[in-house]
Amino acid sequence: MPKNTKKYLEALGIHNLRPALIAYNPWWRTKSFSVPGVPDFKRDAFTQAMRHTEANHGLALLINGPRRVGKTTIINQIIRCLIDEKKIPVNRILFFSLDDPIIQQLPQKDQGTLFEALLAQWAQVAGTALRSSPNTLYCFLDEVQRLPRWELYIKRYVDLRYPIRFIISGSASHTIFRKSLESLLGRLVDISLPPFTFREFVRYHYPERSNFLTKLSEDVLDIGDVSSVVKFNRRLSEAIKQTSIPQWNHYADEYAQKGGFPQLWTMATAAERSAFIDQQFVERVTLEDLRLVKEIRRPEIFHQFLRYAFARTGQEYNLEELASLIHTTRVTLTEALPLLLQTELIRKVERFTGKPVRLRSTHAKLYAADLVLMQGITKIITSLEGEERGRIAETLAHNVIRLFLGVSDVSYYREPSGKQEVDFVARVGSQMTPIEIVYQNQIDSKHRNAIRTFLEAHGKRNSFGILVTKEDWKIEQPILEIPLPLFLLTA
Repeated sequence: MPKNTKKYLEALGIHNLRPALIAYNPWWRTKSFSVPGVPDFKRDAFTQAMRHTEANHGLALLINGPRRVGKTTIINQIIRCLIDEKKIPVNRILFFSLDDPIIQQLPQKDQGTLFEALLAQWAQVAGTALRSSPNTLYCFLDEVQRLPRWELYIKRYVDLRYPIRFIISGSASHTIFRKSLESLLGRLVDISLPPFTFREFVRYHYPERSNFLTKLSEDVLDIGDVSSVVKFNRRLSEAIKQTSIPQWNHYADEYAQKGGFPQLWTMATAAERSAFIDQQFVERVTLEDLRLVKEIRRPEIFHQFLRYAFARTGQEYNLEELASLIHTTRVTLTEALPLLLQTELIRKVERFTGKPVRLRSTHAKLYAADLVLMQGITKIITSLEGEERGRIAETLAHNVIRLFLGVSDVSYYREPSGKQEVDFVARVGSQMTPIEIVYQNQIDSKHRNAIRTFLEAHGKRNSFGILVTKEDWKIEQPILEIPLPLFLLTA
């Protein structure tokens, strides 16, 4: 650490950084990975993250997503793999969380100085100047968005070709990071980590299905290409027989009730889960994450808006009604909505217009990123066998559709007369795929007719639709019928 920097930090009351670094990097002492509680189960994103960590492209890696989805866990798993399997010397690996009090206690203008001091301390441990190290160094930074102008530090080290591979994580959305990512264009790759998908949920809770689902995750589905969807279904049919679909519906029902946030799975009571959701996913995202974008004068408005959206997932929202309910104005809510969408805890689906660019939104629905958010607010058990099974199945399907590669827009279709509606239209390039969700024993012909109406009005050559059912499984064009749990396995 430079002498003047040391005196500066001592004046701020910080005399020794080494204990803080050792607390985050116990492998420096033990010479092996020694962080307790890191699970052996690896999410689908781990393979991709590990590939970028080992790549020679020289780019930083950002692991990005909502709170409590397992970003820090993946980082710890990468570190364990580097130490235990790749035999990387422990002093070449640094981990630090930028929301630690030692750095957050300082005024923002001083936090960058402390960050540089931490790296200087690491250089002493590594026994080499960071710029001239003959071997790759690995720097893991958690909650990177808490460091003011963090992107400038990463940009400098990457541009100067320091032999440091930065793997960073942030509990904020792409849009919150947008300005930072623009300055890192060409210097960073990112992996978005959503809550556990259904495929990961089954693989975690039912290890006997693991081999099949791991292989399935290697296939890439193109929702705009009927041959890709047919091929994927053939793969499914090799391992899942028609008679076992009720069992997979049971898995889907369990997933709908437990959700995709693993920390909530161990909580014994609904009251405990509800309190956790309200604190972590309602209050903290406003008071901490959105603060990075804009000063929030009335956070209670944002809190109530999120609770409203979670409770009414899949329904068209009415800003006038909500404004009256929470004693504010439509203008205030109109300004709040874009900010709340940046949390990635809710998603907006607008009405289909047939135009590639939306100029003005007059009708839209909001979907919770995970059904446990709805359950935490409403106290309704989000079961596929309950009265709300329609909205629940629709929300599950939506959260898969938004993960499909190449999808530029998701909307819902309503015929001008209002007589027919299709739940979702997924746009891939110029191809639009209508997807209707009907989770019930008997399927009314009106659902198939709604898909046909859309295809007749907006379809192109080889256009097709998907009817997501409870048990019916028919891979015939132009309408492919796929049971909900199998549809949930596609991403």
